[in-house]
Amino acid sequence: MRFFWFLVAISAGILISAFLGWVRTPQKITNTSLSALRSDYFADYVLMAAETYKSNNDIALATYQLAYLGSEKPLYHVQRAIIYAEELGYPLEDMESLALLASAFQPINTPTVTQ
Repeated sequence: MRFFWFLVAISAGILISAFLGWVRTPQKITNTSLSALRSDYFADYVLMAAETYKSNNDIALATYQLAYLGSEKPLYHVQRAIIYAEELGYPLEDMESLALLASAFQPINTPTVTQ
């Protein structure tokens, strides 16, 4: 009988706290854009886009994914992510994925003939 009342008390506590947290006083969600990500989450997000690019070579998809980070050019976001990844000690394989994506966004220099 004692165990039964223990379970009732635990269940009541969970239900009351869920009601108070979700219905009665829910948190207001503000500033939820991806541009406000912490540096480690930012680097992880760009790394996920880089791994997607590495697997399917779709630069349009990578550009679309990086557009959520702000209005800057995608190369800017990748360069920032590389800096953060170096500071955070990312493995070499991850750094290579980021470098591959950065090179995809680099402008292509074509040689010109000068006379």
